Amino acid sequence: MKKILLFVTITFFLTGCINLNESSYEQIINYALEKESNHLQQISADGYSYYLPKGLNVLEKNDNNIIFATDKYRMYMYLDIISYYNKRQENYKQNAKSYVSMNIQNKDKFGYLEINLTEGNKYLVEIMYNYAKIEVIVDENDLKEIVSYAIAILSSISYNDTILENKIGTDTLNYNETEFNIFETAKSDDNLIEYDENSDTEEEIEEDVPDTDLIN
Repeated sequence: MKKILLFVTITFFLTGCINLNESSYEQIINYALEKESNHLQQISADGYSYYLPKGLNVLEKNDNNIIFATDKYRMYMYLDIISYYNKRQENYKQNAKSYVSMNIQNKDKFGYLEINLTEGNKYLVEIMYNYAKIEVIVDENDLKEIVSYAIAILSSISYNDTILENKIGTDTLNYNETEFNIFETAKSDDNLIEYDENSDTEEEIEEDVPDTDLIN
């Protein structure tokens, strides 16, 4: 039976997608990192761009904060352009008490995945990679799907050094300190990224991008 399951998993990898139910979190993340240079279309923003997988919409944008929406959840992303600009690095210490706790490393890019049980039998997913972090609270059955969405976005982020240098250099006072520490885990839904209630919500939700490489 194990040989059959292994064959099925390998088949999914070779045909361009993976079976989430049969894959570990490490396999899901590694698959996305291998695909990070193969994204078909990027969404451009102020100083960076990213890939929006099919099944997600942009619900709200406010500077470096973005809210993505699935049919069930909201995913909160913060890009730490100051840490990227300064090439800041911090080591993540794995938490033995977490449901999932692991380092993410791919060449010079780094991050972590940490999942903790919260109130109401929900799980807080915190995933940081490539100087950006996504947080979302989900049901246990949806964990792997959400992780696959999150790492697909994070691994696709591309920073424009020229734009960021001009942006930070001309607005030094507003960029002296990071507003949100992506290197620390919240471990509580009370510490999720906060958004300005007066921020401009997009008039139209961005359309889904066709995604032939989406993890299924």
